[in-house]
Amino acid sequence: MKTQQWIAGLAGTLMLSAALTASAQETHPVIINNDGIGFSRKDGEQVLAYDPVAAYDQHMIQLADCSAHKVDLKSVTWCFANPENAATFSAATTDSGDNKYIPFGGGHCALGLAFNNLAARGDPRTAVRIGDHLVLNGNFDVRARFLSDTVTNVNNAESNFLSAIAEGKLVN
Repeated sequence: MKTQQWIAGLAGTLMLSAALTASAQETHPVIINNDGIGFSRKDGEQVLAYDPVAAYDQHMIQLADCSAHKVDLKSVTWCFANPENAATFSAATTDSGDNKYIPFGGGHCALGLAFNNLAARGDPRTAVRIGDHLVLNGNFDVRARFLSDTVTNVNNAESNFLSAIAEGKLVN
């Protein structure tokens, strides 16, 4: 009887260990998207897309029209408020697929990334341009915390983002 209890206990320990390992290996998308649309957020079941060019160049948070103005890049659809912004986005795409209008950290919450939280999503309504980066945070209070030590938070977020990609925690 003790052998059976020991085996049952060992099996439980192994299952718990496997579950912990699986959760430690949990992956998240490199680029945050909702139903394949980048720089967007969910409002109930509806996906609201925003224009990343308007946010980056004009410092405006503007709803985008995915039915009329969109560009596919990096397996994500990017939507725009007008054809000029869609053209600007396309023209900024390099041969390697890089584009300055794609939010910093793939649209993850920048403060979350600074603390190695890969699950925290950025909200496009919090977008702020810092140098050459369009930075998102989970909400306006989090953005204020991020901005209280911008240099340190950007450096930590970038380092954690790149490490997570290298370790396979963020995948396409």
